[in-house]
Order: sequence, then C-alpha cells, then structure tokens
Amino acid sequence: MGDTLFDELGGMACLEKVHKIFYGKLLSHPWLKGFFEGVPRWHLESQQSEFMAGVFGGPRIYGGRPPKSAHMHLFITEEVFLIRHDLLRESLAEAGVRPDLMERWLTYDMRMKSALVKESPSDCAGRYNNEAVVVVDKPL
Repeated sequence: MGDTLFDELGGMACLEKVHKIFYGKLLSHPWLKGFFEGVPRWHLESQQSEFMAGVFGGPRIYGGRPPKSAHMHLFITEEVFLIRHDLLRESLAEAGVRPDLMERWLTYDMRMKSALVKESPSDCAGRYNNEAVVVVDKPL
C-alpha cells in the first residue's frame, strides 16, 4: 500500500487510464461535449491527470490555473456537474479502480463542486478580455 492516494491508485498510469475513459464519455455526451469545443482531447486528459496527481499527493507538475479560474468562463450548473460526476464514477469502475479508492477519488471530486457550479451565466466571466462565456443549452 502506498503512502498517498496517488500511490495507492497506481500512480500516473491509473490517472491517465481513467481520464482517457472519462474524456471519451464527456466528449460523446450530447450535452457535456459542448463545453469542450475547440480544445484538443490530449490537452484535456493531460491537464486533468497532472492536476489530480498533485491533489492526490503525487508530483506537482500541473502548471495551469486552479479549478475556479480555469472554469470561470463555463456556465456549469449543478445538473451538469452531477452528470459529469456520474460519468467519472463510471470511468473509475471501467478502469478497474478498487471501490474504496473510487470513493476517495469521488470525494475529492465532489469538493470541487463549489468552485465550478454557478447559478446563472452572469456568474461567469472570460478568463481573458476577448473570451466569451460558454453556455451550452441542454438538448431536448
């Protein structure tokens, strides 16, 4: 057993496996895929794996923004967040993550809810001057 959740999960190999499955689900979801238009999949996967490595006690190699400012331009509702959270749960199971470690990961994920969820598009702002707020309408 490792000293950190990162070690217990099996290191970066596990995070990369989970995020490959996870972004496959997000990018094929009829609603959530709209939040990622124009962003290369490899970038999404690597940024998420690097960020979570540091969160879980592994190497701190993530060089991007913290979650709140990284997602300030996205109108993420509670419903969107919970769909995303369920897709993460499915991805962890498909990747073969042990149930106890899966629950620990999902607890970390749920702690990010307050940094990501907004009540209205007016709670959003571009990360830089010419960036539009992204509002993705729920498909009918």
